Amino acid sequence: MNNKILGHMKFQTLVLMLLLGIGLLTSSCEDDGEVTIQDFGIAPDFSLETWDGNELSFDTYNNKLLVIFFFGNTCPPCIGVGPEVEERLNQDLSGRNDYAIIGIDQWDGNNDSVKGFQLNTGVNFPLGVIGSPVAKAYNTTYDRLVVVSKEGNIVYKGSSNVSNHIDEVVTLIDQLLE
Repeated sequence: MNNKILGHMKFQTLVLMLLLGIGLLTSSCEDDGEVTIQDFGIAPDFSLETWDGNELSFDTYNNKLLVIFFFGNTCPPCIGVGPEVEERLNQDLSGRNDYAIIGIDQWDGNNDSVKGFQLNTGVNFPLGVIGSPVAKAYNTTYDRLVVVSKEGNIVYKGSSNVSNHIDEVVTLIDQLLE
């Protein structure tokens, strides 16, 4: 090919890349106030104890929108975001009988370490101990939020720290509880 044709092809490629880039930027900046509900399949059943000796069982939350906060009992980001999780995902929704939030210690701490997490963060929802098998079943890790629909399907899985996704989860919960 001659240089003129190659130059023209490079120019067209550059223009196309710029247009695609502008389109991606524009679409990612649009905020329609809704979060896409995904389908990660049926939520696995679980049963474990809370740090204070109560049973924490998936069956307890049938027909409720359930948020699971997977945390590590001494994880600094988990401790740091705990008060915001308490305020936005527990206190702000506490009067509802179709919603619940629980925490599961994915680091398998003992009762005292999970109680310490609760005291350090001020969270006031059930916190399960020895939760790594549950995290594994849900294919997640610590410092993550998972949302389970009233029908028992996982509709959201955080892909990074809770602090990066809490706004998205609040929006999703509002959508699902309308």
